[in-house]
Amino acid sequence: MKTTLEIRSVVKVLGHLVLIEAILMLIPLAVCLIYGENDWHCFAYAIGAAALAGGIANLSTRNVNTSIHSREGFILTAVIWVVFGLFGMIPFMTSDTPVNLTDAMFETISGFTTTGASVITDVEAQSHGILFWRAFIQWIGGLGIILFMLAVLPEFNKSVGISMFNAEATGITHDKLHPRIRQTALSLWGVYTVITIISILLLWIGPMNFFDSVCQTFTAIATGGFATHNQGISYWHSNYVMTILSIVMFVAGLNFVLLYAIYRNGIKKLYTNDVAKTFAVIVAISIFMLVIAAALRGDALTAENYFFNPMFHVVSAITSTGFSISEAESWGPFSLFLTIMLMLCGACAGSTSGGIKVDRLIVMARNLVNEIKKTVFPKRTYVVNLNGSFLQSSLVTRVSAFVTIYMTIVAVATAIITLFGYTFTDSLFMVSSCIGCNGLGYGATGIDGSYAFLPDTVKWLLVFLMLVGRLELFTFMVLLLPAFWKR
Repeated sequence: MKTTLEIRSVVKVLGHLVLIEAILMLIPLAVCLIYGENDWHCFAYAIGAAALAGGIANLSTRNVNTSIHSREGFILTAVIWVVFGLFGMIPFMTSDTPVNLTDAMFETISGFTTTGASVITDVEAQSHGILFWRAFIQWIGGLGIILFMLAVLPEFNKSVGISMFNAEATGITHDKLHPRIRQTALSLWGVYTVITIISILLLWIGPMNFFDSVCQTFTAIATGGFATHNQGISYWHSNYVMTILSIVMFVAGLNFVLLYAIYRNGIKKLYTNDVAKTFAVIVAISIFMLVIAAALRGDALTAENYFFNPMFHVVSAITSTGFSISEAESWGPFSLFLTIMLMLCGACAGSTSGGIKVDRLIVMARNLVNEIKKTVFPKRTYVVNLNGSFLQSSLVTRVSAFVTIYMTIVAVATAIITLFGYTFTDSLFMVSSCIGCNGLGYGATGIDGSYAFLPDTVKWLLVFLMLVGRLELFTFMVLLLPAFWKR
């Protein structure tokens, strides 16, 4: 049976969401007014453009029923990130320190996808409004634009909401907390907000002022990594700050459904979760390996060299936050290798992090063990178990396909960037960083370079990788299938 794409319904929903984005931009506008900065006008322009576009979309579809099925859900989930980027980049292009269109789109998509790769070389020259907007769009994108929409728009509290939730949510399977999808969205945003408030207060009682504590919290809980100072977290020279942010990033790397379950049923839920335990073990082993590497290098025996810096770097890398410390780039080739592995790995599915995800790596490892067993005992039946549940073979196949496509995109994108004269290491690092929504830099994008100095073609490729990585391949790539549009 053929079905017709309800494009007008998609336009209607997009109109609603663009109007919401216009309302959200009132907050950084107010920040500019509070600090007496001229950049309030750049947000006024963006609000006007978003309100006009959203108003036209709503008026032209006022008699259209919001009839959205799975195909429209896929289109909306993929397109909304680009649409939000188009209006979200206006402040960057019209501020007192403007950037061009390519850089504005790069910075905005990097924000919404919580990648954290920046083309702004001097963030301290930016107004408080722009700095807040950079952090705020990461906070919104942390749990996802669609999940935000499901929380604020009751009309999607039905099957279409579930399909859109599944299209945007990360991981192998998507657990609902409540029968109604809006209740699930509100519960997850509740957990997200509580952790945000706690982090702000903890940072505020330390060396940070209130503004910095808000911005650093927004980017830490969203595992985004935009900072408000050129030196990044090193600006505060504080082990307290590194510890608090490491804890926040680690928690943000856990499945938020699991965090809600812990809130409702106690900490025992954490002990029985295979993925969370594996995630913690990977973090602990990685920190230990960096400590061993520091000892082999003969680094001075200080708490920073042998605990705080390795801990912060590992948690920042595996959770795809991308907060950087200047010392990390001088740690040598082993640290570089481990960082790339952590960026590719990512944290837990259902978190705000990017990467392949620990869940999928567990499934791949257990399936590999089963295949080895089959060579010895071919008549026996083996299944893959994850968190006490047996996965269907179709899910295992999907995981294998995901990892294969992911690594293929990494290889192809790395090859393309080397054509522009960058070394293999620099190319692989920036690709792994962007498709994993990480944002860390090294070499050409590290201390002695910047994403700002990349050619525009490379920047647009990296923007594409950010979007593909945030939507976890399938949601974005399904739009490339001719059969998707013919049905």
